[in-house]
This record gives sequence, structure tokens and C-alpha cells, in this order.
Amino acid sequence: MEKNQYNLCVEILKRLRHAGVLNDIIVIGSWCIPFYSEYFRGVKYISAIKTRDIDLLVPAPGKLKASADIPGLVKDLGFVIGYKGSKGYIKLEHPDLVIEFLVPEKGRGTDEPYALPKF
Repeated sequence: MEKNQYNLCVEILKRLRHAGVLNDIIVIGSWCIPFYSEYFRGVKYISAIKTRDIDLLVPAPGKLKASADIPGLVKDLGFVIGYKGSKGYIKLEHPDLVIEFLVPEKGRGTDEPYALPKF
């Protein structure tokens, strides 16, 4: 993992914490491995897969407590909003890292993006 990617990830998490939304999300995917390796010291596990996107799970999107302008929080770091298709799905893109917010599928599935108006 590039040091710049890691530092960028840590800075994003600091900003989310400062905005009051970090308690409402979970880092998942390959980016949770560096944090788990810190938590589970002494356990030898090295992930061979590193992705450019950091997936942030919003486990209870209807229960978000804080509101934050996430694109505004990371704009000065060089992130821009990338639109995917005509369905309204967005992701925050940087040459070194991509931020995506995911929500769990509950009940009947849909191919429409889930609105996160507080973000």
C-alpha cells in the first residue's frame, strides 16, 4: 500500500470523526486490513489485495445522527465527485483513492442508489 494512500485514508477518517459521522460508518473491504492488523497485533496476516477505493458502510442509513457535507470535507484534498450512469450514484474520486458509501440491502432489492441526504 502506498504511504500516500494510507495517509489520505487516515486524513479522511479524521475529518469524518471531526464532522461527527465516523461513529455511523464502518470501514469495510481491503481498507479495513491495515486497521485490523493494528488491532490484532501479533497475528500474521498480510492481504495481497489492495484496492484504490475505500468502502464505507452505512449500516443504518435511516438513523444517521449527524449531517455533513462529505464532498466539501475532502475537496481541498483533491477529491472530485464522479457520477456513475444516469441513476444518481456518486463517488468521490482522487488520483490515489476513491471513497464510496455503501448501504446494506434490506428487504426487496432495488437497482436504484440509496439516498443519503445527511451526507
